Amino acid sequence: MTVLMGKVLLFLSCLWVGLDRARRRRARTACLRAFRQAVADLTREMSFSLDSLDRLIRRAGEGEGPVPAFFAACGEKFRQTGGESWADSWQRALDAAALPVGPADRALFARAGELLGRWDGETQRKALGDLLSRLDEAIFDGAEEEKRLGRVDLTLGLTAGLFCVLLF
Repeated sequence: MTVLMGKVLLFLSCLWVGLDRARRRRARTACLRAFRQAVADLTREMSFSLDSLDRLIRRAGEGEGPVPAFFAACGEKFRQTGGESWADSWQRALDAAALPVGPADRALFARAGELLGRWDGETQRKALGDLLSRLDEAIFDGAEEEKRLGRVDLTLGLTAGLFCVLLF
């Protein structure tokens, strides 16, 4: 009975590892989509609103999830430093944020922080438009990877579980 229970637990743990890897891929794509939407909203608001960047970031920080939490932390760090630099506040918030993305995505997010508050509105909108197209590419690549490798992760977890059960 103990051996059977051990085999079941071993199989389930291998399957769980595969499912968890697939879930992380979905979380990355969802985070990229949420960040893209927030930057698009920010760009649109900069075009048609006379609100300060602080208020726009504060609005982007409203809601649930890792991306709004990042924007809220960024605004808080900006206010804590007395409004010195958006780029520094952005980078500190990005370093502290628990975003489910890789180093390449973080570099893309950091690029957005370098753009904010540095130039006039038109130049910022153009630069953010370029960033949006890069985010679109990252989202497309992430969705393709999620579709392709998500099944691989699940299959490997299932196969590893079966192999371990047969081996022991």
